[in-house]
Amino acid sequence: MRIINKIFIKDFNFKIIWPIIVPIIALCAFGLVLLRSTSYDSSYIIFYKQLVWVIIGTSMFLLIQFIRLRIFNEYAYHLYVLLIAGLLLTNWMPIRGGAQRWIILGPLSIQPSEIGKIILVFTLAKFLSDRKDDKNQLQTVIYSIAASLIPALLVFKQPDLGTAIIYLAITFPMLYWVGIRPYYLFIFIAPVLSILTSSYISSFYIWMFLLLTILFYSQPKIKDAIIIFSINILCGLVSPIIYNEYLFEHQRRRLEIMIDPFKDPNGAGYQVIQSIISIGSGGLSGKGFNQGTQNHLKYLPVRDTDFIVSVAGEEFGLIGISMIILFFGTFLYWVMQYLSKINNDFSSLTLVGTLTILFVHLVVNMGMTVGLFPVTGLPAPFLSYGGTFMIVCLIMIGIINNTIRNNI
Repeated sequence: MRIINKIFIKDFNFKIIWPIIVPIIALCAFGLVLLRSTSYDSSYIIFYKQLVWVIIGTSMFLLIQFIRLRIFNEYAYHLYVLLIAGLLLTNWMPIRGGAQRWIILGPLSIQPSEIGKIILVFTLAKFLSDRKDDKNQLQTVIYSIAASLIPALLVFKQPDLGTAIIYLAITFPMLYWVGIRPYYLFIFIAPVLSILTSSYISSFYIWMFLLLTILFYSQPKIKDAIIIFSINILCGLVSPIIYNEYLFEHQRRRLEIMIDPFKDPNGAGYQVIQSIISIGSGGLSGKGFNQGTQNHLKYLPVRDTDFIVSVAGEEFGLIGISMIILFFGTFLYWVMQYLSKINNDFSSLTLVGTLTILFVHLVVNMGMTVGLFPVTGLPAPFLSYGGTFMIVCLIMIGIINNTIRNNI
């Protein structure tokens, strides 16, 4: 009884923050409409399954409203240890679709990497709120990145590059929000840009010039500037080794296809090409609900998950995609409005972290449908088919609603 009283709110005042919930309801409804179209040839099984997941996720959203969020502050490090243990445990699980991402317990499958996104947010929120007044900002950045990098590497090994990127992406907005100097964040982002630009010598030279310019205006110590510049040169030089030795074959092909999808139009580039055709053929208003030829003739692969936005583009056109951006933009706007009014550091950092997860998922998913990003398998929040992901997304909305309700 004592534990229950510690976890759950006794004097409960239920309140829905409608400005952030209405756009999410609209996105979930639109996602169900799209899945109704994509699942026409399977007796709408996927549609009905997703409807069940939405109902379960909504139940989890309501349950979260009864929980004292400070319990996650108190036990954030314990949850982090459980996350690492869960990710390690997947190495002994059966392989599904060429990956080991699930803990399988009889008929039940749990994907710890999805739940782990929220756990990492709580962990970083606790760590950064406790160290807010620490003068050694560089040390704070190093510890935070290390805390994100450990689970990210374990997820990358599964392999799941997209989710590993999310783990790292969470860190930097939270560090910025807590007041870390942008210069320190730049130091750790720069090597990644050096690796990415090293594919073409001209882009690498341009980036090195920009790096020197930034270092000049930032005015670090000469020794520090030399070390930073040397590390970035080294990252550019070793990028071929990283590319050839540490990336999986399918990940290398996805990067190549991002640059030129027509390099292998019937193989690795097929998905992106068909996605671009789907979106382009929709025009302004689309072909109409359930009228998408790319969708119904199955030219568009994985249309229920990775390329659900392409279905929206084909059947509802630019208007349909604009609706997705409008709904999510409205949600983002109102969360930011409430965020500026929250004084509790742990609560505000939790909002920043959860918002980052949803935002990066949507941006990367929409970007890969038109070839701006490699196909990483990141689903679109509230739109793509997937039980664990839908439930986790609605849990995050529950956390956001609970946080705002108790801090405004």
